[in-house]
Amino acid sequence: MVNLVKEKIRVTFEKLKELSVFEKSPLRGFRYLPVGYKGDARPPVVDDSWTELEETKMFYEVDAHFWVNTKLSTPKKPFENAKLYFDLKTGREGQWDARNPQFLAFLDGKAVQGLDVNHTDLELEFDKDYDFSLYMYTGLESGGFPLIINLKIVDSAIEKLYYDMRVPYESLDCLTEASDDYVTIMKYLELTCNIIDFRVPYSDEFYESIAKADAFLEEEFYVKRCGCSSATVSCIGHTHIDVAWLWTLAQTEEKTQRTFATMLRLMEQYEEFKFMSSQPQLYKYLKKFEPELYEEVVRRIKEGRWEPEGAFWVEADCNLSSGESFVRQIMHGKRFFMDEFGVESKILWLPDVFGYSAALPQILRKSGVDTFVTSKISWNETNKLPYDVFMWEGIDGTQVFTHFLTAQNYRPGGKANFTTYNADITPSQVMGTRDRFQQKQYSDKNILTFGFGDGGGGPTRKMLEYHRRLKRGIPGLPATKMEFAGDYLEALRADFEKSCAQLKKTPKWVGELYLEFHRGTYTSIAKNKRNNRKSEFLFQTAEQISSLAGALYGYGYKAKEIYDCWEIILLNLFHDIIPGSSIEEVYKDCDIQYANIKRIGESIVDGAIKGLASRISKGNVIYNPNSFQADGIVTIDGKTAFVEAIPPMGYKKVENLVFTNNITVTKERIDSLLYTILFDRNANIVSIYDKTNAREVIKPGEYVRLESFEDLPHQHDNWELVAYYKQKKWNVDDVSDIEIINDGARAGLKIVRKYLSSVIEQRIYVYDSIPRIDFETNIDWKEKHIVLKAAFPINVHANRASYETQFGYIERPTYENTSFEQAKFEVCAHKYADISEDNYGAAILNDCKYGHNAEGSTLKLTILKAGVYPNINADREMHHLTYSFLPHAGNHKQGGVVQNAYMLNRPFIYFRANGDGSLPEEFSLVSCDRENIIIETAKKAETSDALVIRVYDAYDRRTKATFTFGNNIKKAYLC
Repeated sequence: MVNLVKEKIRVTFEKLKELSVFEKSPLRGFRYLPVGYKGDARPPVVDDSWTELEETKMFYEVDAHFWVNTKLSTPKKPFENAKLYFDLKTGREGQWDARNPQFLAFLDGKAVQGLDVNHTDLELEFDKDYDFSLYMYTGLESGGFPLIINLKIVDSAIEKLYYDMRVPYESLDCLTEASDDYVTIMKYLELTCNIIDFRVPYSDEFYESIAKADAFLEEEFYVKRCGCSSATVSCIGHTHIDVAWLWTLAQTEEKTQRTFATMLRLMEQYEEFKFMSSQPQLYKYLKKFEPELYEEVVRRIKEGRWEPEGAFWVEADCNLSSGESFVRQIMHGKRFFMDEFGVESKILWLPDVFGYSAALPQILRKSGVDTFVTSKISWNETNKLPYDVFMWEGIDGTQVFTHFLTAQNYRPGGKANFTTYNADITPSQVMGTRDRFQQKQYSDKNILTFGFGDGGGGPTRKMLEYHRRLKRGIPGLPATKMEFAGDYLEALRADFEKSCAQLKKTPKWVGELYLEFHRGTYTSIAKNKRNNRKSEFLFQTAEQISSLAGALYGYGYKAKEIYDCWEIILLNLFHDIIPGSSIEEVYKDCDIQYANIKRIGESIVDGAIKGLASRISKGNVIYNPNSFQADGIVTIDGKTAFVEAIPPMGYKKVENLVFTNNITVTKERIDSLLYTILFDRNANIVSIYDKTNAREVIKPGEYVRLESFEDLPHQHDNWELVAYYKQKKWNVDDVSDIEIINDGARAGLKIVRKYLSSVIEQRIYVYDSIPRIDFETNIDWKEKHIVLKAAFPINVHANRASYETQFGYIERPTYENTSFEQAKFEVCAHKYADISEDNYGAAILNDCKYGHNAEGSTLKLTILKAGVYPNINADREMHHLTYSFLPHAGNHKQGGVVQNAYMLNRPFIYFRANGDGSLPEEFSLVSCDRENIIIETAKKAETSDALVIRVYDAYDRRTKATFTFGNNIKKAYLC
């Protein structure tokens, strides 16, 4: 049955909304000019090259820019409560702002505010002349749109009463009709309706009734009836700007300008408004292109109105980033905020990232970041995590205070949707934020981050008007409070710690925060994942060899070039770039960036090597970038040579280069000193006999193979790998060519396979004394919606597999007893994954892959995933990768898996010396006497000439270690 009183209230405030617009008149006299990306340009001078904007003009251009200009004289102020707005509509209102028309408004040449489908008006002064310009971006949606431009005069007194009534009215939907709070709200809203005299709008009697109704509602409802709840929802203005996604970096530069300008404008209009934004990269864009706006941001930060927070340079992916990249994200991010604003970042703010490595807690705490915030875990397909505030424990036992944002819509008895970081300050979302929060016994505080996001935009005037009412504490709802995220989290932590002590129990989650969603992101856009891996190691090598050369002969350390290139690496680790979930144009930009930093990195390495070569006496020199002494191979004049005992993070002049091997190869069999490998008629490996350990490595009746699967996710194509993909499998068995290859210190088979329209070439190499079996792979991939995997059925019995994560490893079950285990049907690993029983096992190593899974003792590496959205050409190109199979005695620690994985990823560097002998023939920058200690990085400190080394324990083993340096160390500090 219709509630007629409620309908009466709705009709009343809708009439107030209509009458609040006192006058609206169309604006004419605009001219427009098509242009490219703005950069830091000001509005150009209007001349004859501009075209008159006709009233019927439709803009059909996609991904295009225009300047629009007029000379505008505003009317005199008609009455005391009048406000004047420039009003711009495109007919796309209510649609997603990120892909629809967006504008940056300029008044007299100065950028003042963004406009879009959610921000449609700009307040102007009465009785003033303006040179008015719009920098227009047409967006990415086709279909055409007009520019509907008006001057709008709003009566702020009527508008105030409209919001005063609407907010408690919407609150009714959060309450049951039988509740006292519902009855109270209905009563006072109905009484307010009865006061308003609509007979002659804008008459004296009308305005007298408006004033009387407003005074009544204020005193009798807001003062006497509101503010009874102890629960609060802290609100902070926020906009999640994806640095690239369905748009390019160039568009993000503009999104930042529009959004930040709008936030500054709102701060002028609402003195209580506070705003928070992460990602120093965005601030850097603003500083470059709109320095005046940037200075306003700096001023607001000093005033305590704007919160720069977030710790990372960008909101980076936390599955694929290396441990070193994690450190650099924090170092670059915190350094920018401190240098620019004097702010010490204490929160890792990652609301939209696709899973979180268990290595993070230790890295955060060691970097002075004591809090972690996200929201995305609520997207889990299968399991709901039991906590929203808890201590998160990482791989070494370090714990970090963690909070999940919980904003969502609320309906009594209704099904809640998943939480959002792009919230709105509405009664429904304020109530939903509190309702969804699972640890109410630990705190009565919650936070709501409000504002349009993903493509920017941020909060609106409407949101701030709603806050002004909700902060009073509407009966039955928590009160809102405008508060910085950092202040809220400090108060939440205090409540949490006090309650933990009182309740004598602490919510804790141990291990990775695995997102049961978006599992395809471990694999999509393979070229970017390869470029990232190679870039991370290239610049670690550049820093290391520059430090070595600097210590030996004063080589000039290219600090700025290295820092700037790391910034590009960090940028491309953004959580929609490296995961492969962006449009094709984003990856074209990435190709250019990666090629450029590769050129710079190799130039730095080459420069250091040339200096070494000119000072070491004539001979062959091998450089080892790894932190352990190693044997390995180098390629010299197209031929592979074996070398022994190259010192860690150093070089050695080598006389004995072994260009031969003792390997016998036929098309059916490979015999080496270490293995006998047998192939079937389809050139699949059916047996690997480990001679050293007298073990058959491959499960009887099984074989090593390439597998293909149909990949048709039900949503989010390039993001997803859905469990049902396993139900349609085809082995890749079509062999078109087999060739015996002998390459100096190694030998094997080259096998060419055809698969549908694609060609897969693999060179399977074995060595005399290197235990890896390498699969050097080149793929010309033409397919869509096909996943390609390499499968190794290993002849061991083990219930858990070990996967490398940043600065360590984690174990995951190989069975699926529980829903949590079943959900991990695809997981992320870095350089290795291993399955071992008590005294034997095997690992898959890789040089650029991340997706893995284990089905019992069959270990698989995901090679390619070729979706079509949002990049229709994803992965249909040439691919180059090497993965290796490593049988071993013992587990992955005893079997040298870690060291072999590094050797695959950071091979020896060969150079020919022809110098004066002023440098020693062998030198190690730094080494450690414990095999479990990996020296990941050796580099010059950022702000001094000190040497920084970053080390980690790869085995989860307590160790007393000794570090030996090649030159004299005056003093050592723990950083």
